[in-house]
Amino acid sequence: MSVTQVPAFTKVPSRSDTPDTFSADVDSFLSEIPDRAIASNQQAQEVNAAAEQVATQAAAVAEASAAFESGVNADRWAAGDYSDGDAVWSPSDGLTYRAKADFTSAIDPAADPANWHSLTPVAQAKDEMARLALVFAANF
Repeated sequence: MSVTQVPAFTKVPSRSDTPDTFSADVDSFLSEIPDRAIASNQQAQEVNAAAEQVATQAAAVAEASAAFESGVNADRWAAGDYSDGDAVWSPSDGLTYRAKADFTSAIDPAADPANWHSLTPVAQAKDEMARLALVFAANF
């Protein structure tokens, strides 16, 4: 993504110029200010939009990272009470799952998608977010 460039002044008046040259340079200088202001405002809007995209991507990466970290430290699933967000690994398939709500679990998470969210795609999402962040950074 490119950002609007603010045009340079074609001639900046100098007090050492002759009065005729100075007057013409001031007129030219003043006539270019509105275009510079418009370009500056456009550039500011583009930079703000880019900053919002970065913040959104950073939040997604942080969320994916937190989910990944909690999945790495997950305990082996056993029947019992679980709280929303608890992570366990399934003894039947070895994959990690996160509880969708507070509930009592009597079914292996691999066989209970109504109550458990698979964290397996999280690592892939984390890698994709890192890749997108690099692509985004390379364009600014």
